[in-house]
Amino acid sequence: MLKKTVRWGADVGCQSKIKPLDLKADMSEFGLKGKLAEGELGFNRALTKRDAKKDAEDAIPASDAITQDQWSEREQQIAERAESVRRGLTTWLSTTAAGIRNFIHDCTPIDIYPDQLREAIKSEENEYRHYELDDVSEAKQSHSAAIVELQQFRARHGDRIGDRTPDIKKNVEQTVAILVFIMLLEGGFNALLFKDAQASGLLGGLMIAFAVSAVNVCFGVITGFFGMRYALNHPHMAMKIIGGVVMAVGLTSGILLNFFVAHFRDAVETGLIAATAAGTMGDFSMFHIAPGDVIAGMFPNIIGLHSFIALGLLFMGLTVFGLAVYEGYDRISDRYPGYGRVWRKERKAYERRQQVRNDVRDDLSDYFTQCRMWFETQLSRHVSAKREIEKALNELEARRDIAMAIAAKAADQERSLKVAYRQAHRRARNQLRDKLGEQAACPAYFDEIVTPQLPPFDYAKERDQANAAIKAIDQNLKALNMTREWLEQHIQQVQKGLSSIDKKVGEEIEKVREGKSAGKAFVSVDEARRA
Repeated sequence: MLKKTVRWGADVGCQSKIKPLDLKADMSEFGLKGKLAEGELGFNRALTKRDAKKDAEDAIPASDAITQDQWSEREQQIAERAESVRRGLTTWLSTTAAGIRNFIHDCTPIDIYPDQLREAIKSEENEYRHYELDDVSEAKQSHSAAIVELQQFRARHGDRIGDRTPDIKKNVEQTVAILVFIMLLEGGFNALLFKDAQASGLLGGLMIAFAVSAVNVCFGVITGFFGMRYALNHPHMAMKIIGGVVMAVGLTSGILLNFFVAHFRDAVETGLIAATAAGTMGDFSMFHIAPGDVIAGMFPNIIGLHSFIALGLLFMGLTVFGLAVYEGYDRISDRYPGYGRVWRKERKAYERRQQVRNDVRDDLSDYFTQCRMWFETQLSRHVSAKREIEKALNELEARRDIAMAIAAKAADQERSLKVAYRQAHRRARNQLRDKLGEQAACPAYFDEIVTPQLPPFDYAKERDQANAAIKAIDQNLKALNMTREWLEQHIQQVQKGLSSIDKKVGEEIEKVREGKSAGKAFVSVDEARRA
C-alpha cells in the first residue's frame, strides 16, 4: 500500500506552497494616471496668475467668500486636483494594506504540536503494518505447514537421507534449458547427416532429426527420474521394483534407439553409394529403406557399422542419452524421491513469506520517505512564509513612503499655485480698488494657505498580525525540528527492530532446515511450526 502523501500532514502547518506577494502596483486603477501619479497637478503658474487677474477684475471670489464652493474656479480646480491625488493615494494604500493582511493570513500556518504529530505519525504507520497483516499471517501459516511437512519427511526417512540437505544444484527451469540445448545440438548435427538422404533436403532432415533427438532425451529423462531414482533410492520395495522396470526398459529403449538410428544412417550411406553408381540419385529416398530390414541387420553384430558418420551419430546419441539420464536422476530434483519436492515447497513458501515481509518493509520505507519529504516541505514553506511576510511589511512601508512623497509634492504644488494665484489676485484687486468699490477687499481666507495632508496611515494592525504570524511560524519551526529529530530516531528503531526480527526468524528457520535443535537429530513439529 503506497500513498503519495501522508494523511496526518493535511491539517497542520502550511497547507499550500507559499507564493510571493502579488499586489497591483498600477496607480491608474485608483485615478492616478500619467503625471498625476507623480504628484504633478498639471497647472501652469503663468496661466494661473492670468486667471487670477481676470477674476480680480470681476471681483471673483466675493469679498465675503469663506467656503471652498465660494472660491474661484481656478482655486477649486487646484484644490480638487490635489485632493484627487490624496484620495487616490489613500485608496491605493488602503487596498495595499488589505491585500497584505489577506496575504499574511494565508501565510500563517496552522499550529503544530509535537506530541500530537508523533501520535499521528505512529497511527498511520500502524495502518501500513496492519494493511498486509492477513497476507503476512497467511504466508507464515503456509511456510509453517511447509516446514512441518519437511520435518515429517526427514523424520520418516532420516535413516536414509541423514542430515544432509537436498542436492539440488540447479532448478527445474535450468535443467529444462540444458536438455533443450543438448536436444537442439544433437538435432542440428543429425539434420546435417540426413539432409542428402531425402528430397526435402535440410528442412526434412531437421524435422526427422529433432523428432529422434526429442525421443532420445525423453527416454533419458524418464529413465533417470522415474527409473534410477526410484530403483536405487525409494524406501518402498514396490516402488523400487517399478523403478527398476522403468530403468531397464528405458536404458534398453534408449540404447536400441541410438543403435537403430546409427544403423539406419549406415543403410542410408550404402543406399546413396548404390544410387550414385546406378545414376538414380534423383529417385533415392531414405524412406525406401524398410525399418525391419535395418533392425534385422543390427543382429547379431550390433556394433558392426561401416560408416564413420554412423559411428559419430551413435556416439553423439548415446552421449546425449547419458546426459539426459543424469539430468533426470541428479539435476531435476534430489536423488531421494520426494525430498527435493518438500524442500522446494518449503523454499518457495519461505520466499513468499520473505516477499510479504519485504513488501511491508518497503511500504514502511516509502511511508517514512514521505514523512521526511513532508518535513522538508514544511520547513521550506515556513521559512518562505516568514521571509515573504517580512517582505510584505517592507512593501507596505515602501508604498507608504512613495505615497507620502507623491502627496508632499502635490501639496507643495497646491500651496505654490494657491500662493501665486492669491498674490496676483491681490495686486490686481488693489489696483482696481476704485472700480470695485465695496468688492475691492480680498476674501479673508486669502490670508491662510491650507493644504490638507495624507492621513498618518498607522500600520500597527498589520504589524501586529505579521508579528503573530511570525511567532506562529517560529513555534512551528521549533516543533518541526523537534519532531523530525524524533522521527529519525524512530525510523532507526523500527529498522533495527525489523532487522532483529528477520535475524531471529532466519536463525529459527535455518535451524529447522538443518534439522538440528539441542542435540536432536531433527526438530519437533511444534518447533517447526513456531519457526
